[in-house]
Amino acid sequence: MRCSRYPTRGMRFISLVPMLCGLAVVAQAGLNRRFGGQWGLMSAVLLNMVVATVATFAVYFVVRTVPGLWPEAAAGQGRLSGFTPWHLLPGLCGVIIVLGMPLAMSRLGAVQSVLLLMAAQLLTSLVWDAMVEGRPVTFPRVLGSGLAFIGATIAVWKG
Repeated sequence: MRCSRYPTRGMRFISLVPMLCGLAVVAQAGLNRRFGGQWGLMSAVLLNMVVATVATFAVYFVVRTVPGLWPEAAAGQGRLSGFTPWHLLPGLCGVIIVLGMPLAMSRLGAVQSVLLLMAAQLLTSLVWDAMVEGRPVTFPRVLGSGLAFIGATIAVWKG
């Protein structure tokens, strides 16, 4: 049995995923802001969401036709039993990110927008871990989140 302190190759790869997501949030917001300057923000966001929809259908098709590529994602596919309006929330959160970050970057700049985003993510993550995942709120987590808020506040206030 492997100790969790020594991650397997797969775990090391998975730890890169949040970094890729962070890169994508900034790149997406910055590019949408640029394209929004040319076409208008709503046109840029519409194109962004169309591309996201097409890409999602492509990934869904691949996972459905080759379930061995991603077994966890293929399990339970095609079943919408138990659907509630809460299931719409992740998509709405995505729209808020896609629409809100370019707007914030145009007013505050990339660094301040991303620092505030990170601070909000850390606070939300603390609450989520405690209330949904059952992971305790520890002093190091609270301290780290507090430092992120302080950093974001300094960047916005002094930026």
